[in-house]
Amino acid sequence: MAETRLPPHDLDAEEAVNGSLLIDGKAIYEIATFLRPEDFFSPANRSIYQSCLNLYQRDEAINKITVSQELSRLGNLEKSGNLAYLSHLASIVPTSLEILHFARIVQRLSVMRQLILASEKIADIGYGGEADAVTALNKAEDVLFRLRNKRGDADFVHIRELLEQYFEAPPELEPGALQPKTSVHSGFTGLDELLGGFQRSDLVIVAGRPSMGKTSFALNIARNAAVL
Repeated sequence: MAETRLPPHDLDAEEAVNGSLLIDGKAIYEIATFLRPEDFFSPANRSIYQSCLNLYQRDEAINKITVSQELSRLGNLEKSGNLAYLSHLASIVPTSLEILHFARIVQRLSVMRQLILASEKIADIGYGGEADAVTALNKAEDVLFRLRNKRGDADFVHIRELLEQYFEAPPELEPGALQPKTSVHSGFTGLDELLGGFQRSDLVIVAGRPSMGKTSFALNIARNAAVL
């Protein structure tokens, strides 16, 4: 008799993720951008993580009490083991420091399960008697493409990190030196030598009396910056 194999999963890792969130709700910032409720194999752990995400999206605290209340609101508290299971989860991890490690395990095994499902769909295409082999191959490729596209590999980045990079102070330069990668040339040699080019964080004000050529000067800078 053929042995029935369970799909790839790691209940310990799933429990470690949820347990980490119950003792340190802020840990969800590390995983919310890539770990999804459907990545959990256990229905109970899936519901608990979904409740944590709901609280996170409403900017509410994540702990045993709030999660149990959210589970109750959704009608999932009893199906998720009640407070007893939440208490168990909170007791199995000493800290939340390893939550990213466990979350990656849960995500990886979720991809493996989805890959198995995709292979079954591809097998159905093969058994379907498609007259055109190219059409069958295109359908099979589409199954895998949809899986890859559904997962996505890009993580969100906090806007603070982007702003810090964008407005990062450029390195000290010798007088008159320009760094092409960080500065914009004005096209006016004297001005470039004085300022070292325009930097990202610069606020440059062109002041002068009316009809003194401020607009023409600015347009010339814009033109030079585009071609230099």
